[in-house]
Amino acid sequence: MKNLGSVLKELRKEKGLTQKELDDGICAQSMLSAIENDVYVPNANLLINLANRLGVDLGEISLATNFAISDKADFNETIDELCNQHQYQQMLEFLHKPEVLDNLQTAKQMQAYYYYLGVAQLQTNAVDEAVRSFKLSLTEINHLHLDTISRLAYLAMGYIYSLKNKRTAAVDNIDLAFRNWDDYSYDENQNILYYLASLIYFKLNDYQNSTAYLVDGITFIAKHNSHYMLANCYFLMARLAQEAHDDDERLEAHRRKDLFSELYNEQIFQDF
Repeated sequence: MKNLGSVLKELRKEKGLTQKELDDGICAQSMLSAIENDVYVPNANLLINLANRLGVDLGEISLATNFAISDKADFNETIDELCNQHQYQQMLEFLHKPEVLDNLQTAKQMQAYYYYLGVAQLQTNAVDEAVRSFKLSLTEINHLHLDTISRLAYLAMGYIYSLKNKRTAAVDNIDLAFRNWDDYSYDENQNILYYLASLIYFKLNDYQNSTAYLVDGITFIAKHNSHYMLANCYFLMARLAQEAHDDDERLEAHRRKDLFSELYNEQIFQDF
């Protein structure tokens, strides 16, 4: 499994940033170099500052492999491009085109269509419409043998309920998403599931359960020799550590204020 330094270095290069451009006003270039080469692990606050500079948004996720909405390759390629670039308004407009709707031929394509429609609506703040779309994506599924896109739809609804502070509904959707979890064939999009469950609990200010799902997710990713979603996991880990350190009233969170160093089992560099 790739470590934090490698992930940061890859993200920096993907953004076309030099070390000096990334570290400017955050830390010394020598320190960033040490982090990228795994000499030191940054503390939570420094990692969050680097994540912000890199433009990492905990609520925006790109799928490892996108789902097909049509037999037309250009339609699927358009969804891939718009989704991966987080161009959600354009994606919403594209999905509403009559020619896209007219080419929905199978139940799988219909499910993928409503899933992406829900994502676009969620990211453009039409959250009630998004819930309806995610529910429509689940109308013809096999509830005994959930595929990955169905589990993602349940967690997307759980995330919306967490934003509305509807804990029971949010947790219920997490439970639905992980139903019969032992009965699955691995694909990388499943790396998102643990992350989303952790993010939902984080939004509900339940840092204990958020931590548990995050630790399980990192273990799951490592087990399958993947690195997809590791950056998101590391940055959410930093936010958990930051919140736990700042909130002494939550006893369990306070007990785990050293979460960051616990998970890495490495020296955390503090003096910047």
